[in-house]
Amino acid sequence: MKIQYFPATDTLSIELSDSPAADTRLITDNITLDLDAQGQPVALDIDQASKYINLTTLDLSKIPFPVHQTI
Repeated sequence: MKIQYFPATDTLSIELSDSPAADTRLITDNITLDLDAQGQPVALDIDQASKYINLTTLDLSKIPFPVHQTI
């Protein structure tokens, strides 16, 4: 999983899988979900993310693998 924030566009992108997207679904005006050829979610994009999400915290508790922080 890869989480990226782009301040210039206030977009939060969450990549769930390395599979290529075959379809994109508009969930709301600012949220899109990418699906692979089998209909499985591969990415979630949230435009104007700061309107919907508290971007000052990230809780990674109960993750089933070691968390490596890169800055």
